[in-house]
Amino acid sequence: MQRARLVLFCWLCGVLTLSARPRVILVSFDGAGHVVTTRLAREGKLPNFTRIMEKGAWSDGMVTSFPTKTAAAHAMLFTGHYGHTNGITGNEVLELPAREHTRLETTSGYFSGPLRVEPLWLMAAKAGLETFVFHATQAYPFPEGPNDPHLFIAHGYTDAQADAESISAERVGLPTTDWVVPEAGGDEAREMSFSVGDSVLHGLFYDDPFDPSYGCDTLGIVRDKSDASFAARVKAGEGEPFSSPVRVTAAGRDLWFSMRLFELAPDASTFVLYRSGAAELAVSNGSFPGHGLPVLEVFAGNAGSRVYERGGLGVPLFQGGDGEAERRLMETEAHLQEQLISQARLALEEDYDLVVLYSPVTDEIGHALMGYLSPDLDGYDPRVAERLWPVLIEAYGLQDRFLGVLLDAAERDGAHVIVVSDHGMAPIDRLVHLNIALEQAGLVALDAGRRIDLSRTRALALPLSDTSIAVNLVDRRSGIVPLDEKDSVIEEARRALTALVDPDSGDRIVLEIYEPSTRGLLQPGGDGTGDLFVELAPRYYPSTSTERALVVERVAPSGQHIFLPTRREMLAIFGIIGPRVRPGLNVGRARGIDVTPTVLDLLGTSPGDWLPGRSLVPRQGLLQYGR
Repeated sequence: MQRARLVLFCWLCGVLTLSARPRVILVSFDGAGHVVTTRLAREGKLPNFTRIMEKGAWSDGMVTSFPTKTAAAHAMLFTGHYGHTNGITGNEVLELPAREHTRLETTSGYFSGPLRVEPLWLMAAKAGLETFVFHATQAYPFPEGPNDPHLFIAHGYTDAQADAESISAERVGLPTTDWVVPEAGGDEAREMSFSVGDSVLHGLFYDDPFDPSYGCDTLGIVRDKSDASFAARVKAGEGEPFSSPVRVTAAGRDLWFSMRLFELAPDASTFVLYRSGAAELAVSNGSFPGHGLPVLEVFAGNAGSRVYERGGLGVPLFQGGDGEAERRLMETEAHLQEQLISQARLALEEDYDLVVLYSPVTDEIGHALMGYLSPDLDGYDPRVAERLWPVLIEAYGLQDRFLGVLLDAAERDGAHVIVVSDHGMAPIDRLVHLNIALEQAGLVALDAGRRIDLSRTRALALPLSDTSIAVNLVDRRSGIVPLDEKDSVIEEARRALTALVDPDSGDRIVLEIYEPSTRGLLQPGGDGTGDLFVELAPRYYPSTSTERALVVERVAPSGQHIFLPTRREMLAIFGIIGPRVRPGLNVGRARGIDVTPTVLDLLGTSPGDWLPGRSLVPRQGLLQYGR
């Protein structure tokens, strides 16, 4: 009898635990590939990912969109639909309606305009769930009409952006007499000016009297030389922080940036000065917690990977550097990630039901470094790869730290955490200029400026970052091919592309060509894209450029993603932990269309039969949530 009572008591405790209010935290780490993440977690380098694998559930990789591009894959994750239904088939999509636009007119797939179905945050908010969204694709521009009192969106990837840069010593000179700050009076002082957005700012290098070092050691920033004090200061040297944020404007909108002075000569003749990206941080709801505070105003958008690749942080390892450039690069990534974590904490301290988060760190580092880690590419240097691999690990470690913050909050709140990515990363060192191949086949015509002439073009590779080839049919403006000739032109394009070989190696370039489909695992296509989709061999990446009369062009190694989502390097991550997840569970090969049904299921909201995916955490008996 006592044993029966004990069993009943334990059963009731379980029911009470699972009857608590369901909460879900969904985070996407852009470009975090399944292969690399799983390897590093099993090696003990990502303790919080390991925590999910051991105490939650992990997958054998997740298949997302074809093409594996950020906007298309996230649209699948956030809506539960393929691109032909949700409207987002690439980072760019063709403008609609078709009759009014050519096949060269595109619109951003990152924005909400082309989205045709509701993302999961709208579904949750309409169900009365307190929903917070940070930087998700297709979340901006915000929904029209009155603000939903349950929906809070913060988005830092609007059309008001200023990319990060490295400011050079060429701009430095002696200070003019119109400076007001007393530091301008020092013999060592030097001035410079730079622009961000629509704003011009002025910098003064000077000798801080409280710093024992000789000569210039500090940079002060003013908006106008008549200002009596600096808007921000930053000191040079290892371990020094970024400056406080500085506000500028672009098209009448506020942006904020910070600066990091990595190196400064005493006479200011040389320095390494990094200015972070500046991004408008738009907020959908004026009652957003923290509205008006710096945490919801200051956002870099992206870190310094492009500045690094241009040599703006010093000489990279792959060009003979000593590792200093990579250390600086990771400082910029850590700076961005701290902004993302601070923003996430705003929501996690509220009475939330759903929190959706995004971070680009692994994507940025993967693009910059993955090409130098592959022994399959020309010029591979194992010594360089050995030194770059820890930098990639550090990027994944930053994401792991972010994940740890979320896991701790979820443990406190009894929430589920779902961690996903949109794609992996593959090494490339060759571009395939598809439109040049089609020109040589007589399908593309170029004008005197090497631009595509639609009045003479029968088929072209579309400028959509989605590998698609389109017949220039009369159903769009400037189309010339009659509808009844579509099949014959498609066959011409197919023959031309499948015949491509590398002129140096003789290797076949095009592995497969796919047609639009609404069945199966891949399901490419839609009315915002083309008629054929090309899968290239490893090391090759598709280009739509027509600037040079080359089909195959050697380029610097890099990491890229656009390929079949079933390719090993393209597999995304899927992991989940929380009260309804059996520890150590392997959910097998996940699909991107399963993420939204899983989130809705955990929130206690029926996914409905209209979603093609399924919940990856099915209910078990009476152990289910109640509100």
